[in-house]
Amino acid sequence: MTEMTPPYIPYLDLKPLNDRFAQEDLLSFKEIHASGRFIGGEYVDRFEKEFSVYCGTSHCIGTGNGLDALTIILKAEVALGNLPQNASILVPAHTYIATFLSVIHAGMRPVPVDVEELTLTANVLRKVTLEYDAIIVVDIYGKLVDDEVYAFAKDNSLPIYCDTAQSHGATNKLGERSGNLARASAFSFYPTKNLGGIGDAGAITTNDFELANMCRKVANYGRESRFVNNIIGVNSRLDPLQAAFLSNRLPMLDADNTRRIEIATYYYQHINNVKVKLLPSDFLNNCVSHVFPVYVANRKVFMDYLDHIGIGTSVHYEIPPHQQAAFKELNHLSFPVTEELHRTEVSLPCHPLLSKEDVEFIVKAVNAY
Repeated sequence: MTEMTPPYIPYLDLKPLNDRFAQEDLLSFKEIHASGRFIGGEYVDRFEKEFSVYCGTSHCIGTGNGLDALTIILKAEVALGNLPQNASILVPAHTYIATFLSVIHAGMRPVPVDVEELTLTANVLRKVTLEYDAIIVVDIYGKLVDDEVYAFAKDNSLPIYCDTAQSHGATNKLGERSGNLARASAFSFYPTKNLGGIGDAGAITTNDFELANMCRKVANYGRESRFVNNIIGVNSRLDPLQAAFLSNRLPMLDADNTRRIEIATYYYQHINNVKVKLLPSDFLNNCVSHVFPVYVANRKVFMDYLDHIGIGTSVHYEIPPHQQAAFKELNHLSFPVTEELHRTEVSLPCHPLLSKEDVEFIVKAVNAY
């Protein structure tokens, strides 16, 4: 008897993930539709309170998406006089383009630096000679940035902000959650995230009262009151439908993260192929495994091989920001570690609904490559 091949395993299928909340979501929709309140209101207030409590922060400000959240933080700091209008912001070269875009949309200049190959953390500790006004760090793939980076910023009196778009629920060794480590943090609730909505949504978390109030003002046209606008603002608000959907999903986040970590741990324990490189197992520390990366010299051949036998994959990300045509002024820069990571990275399926058999089949296929 021949061994049976399981059905195709997609990289991520959002329908069954969200089917778990279908009844709650439909009830939320009916309630909002009946209320006649379609901007702001109790559902936004509720989620902001729930998420601030979850993260352990004093404030949460809902936004239209994660990019807006990070941009609004920077604009608010300018309005408060904490950053100059043309500030230079140190950013990791290894990130999604949104991190760079937030700096540019705020009228500032990104100063990219290469990352450490073992931790994927921006190597700020060796870049003290560069001129910059603040730091944005990124919890890439769901792993918290090293504590020493935050300590470096504190020791040098540098504002530090975090792009937490991939690290919902991650905790450091002290039990402090993502969103509660930087001066302010920017979350995305894009549907593929560990905590995702059914559309675009984002949020800012902070413990600073003045910054929270200014972020809220910037996000709402710069309004002081209904007819008074005393700063240049934007329109970026968390939709009440998305807020309700996120409230429905938040109680499941820790369990989902636990399952992601179990899968990632199994991968580390059982993938054994010299052609497939993994990051050191320390990468699992303080990580919620939003993405499980492996690195392969001939990425397309590997991905085609897995697809042929029934396993979907993805890439995070093919072209680093400094090499994008949109940033011609950065194209001359060279970041060897970042460029190698972007050239060879392949993301394996890693989500809460993968079965034991799915994970075993994926490992067997990877080891047979």
